Amino acid sequence: MNPEVASIMSYFYKLFPCKLYTKEVPESFVIPSMYFPPPFTFNSNDTLATFAKTYNLSVKLFHKDSQQANFEAERISDIVNSKKGLIPLVDKTGAVTGEYVRISRIENRIADSGVAIIQVTWDSRYFYEKEEYTPLQNIGVDSGVK
Repeated sequence: MNPEVASIMSYFYKLFPCKLYTKEVPESFVIPSMYFPPPFTFNSNDTLATFAKTYNLSVKLFHKDSQQANFEAERISDIVNSKKGLIPLVDKTGAVTGEYVRISRIENRIADSGVAIIQVTWDSRYFYEKEEYTPLQNIGVDSGVK
């Protein structure tokens, strides 16, 4: 799983402890709960050394009715915004690493009866792969005047 998605999932769970789903949501799912599908991404050029990926994650929050789902979704979004969009990154054990993912956009909407969507967007930058070159060694230079 993408480390940013795992960190967002951990952070949202701390704000709204409930059953989390990452695979398909079963027919008899628990209420309240949240569903974290894989994010969709698109790439763009960034610098000469890096490229950027924009991630978009649609978290579904299930509750007893649409108003409660929307209330919790808005509460989560407000807390993320009040922290300047910074969500602490966690490692595979769930320990905070000291690094952050910055959320560039978060929005809510009611999707269905008892379902609110929290749309989370962030950017990450990655270095291009560099070609391996054998370093020059033992170079002799002959010089002279002709």
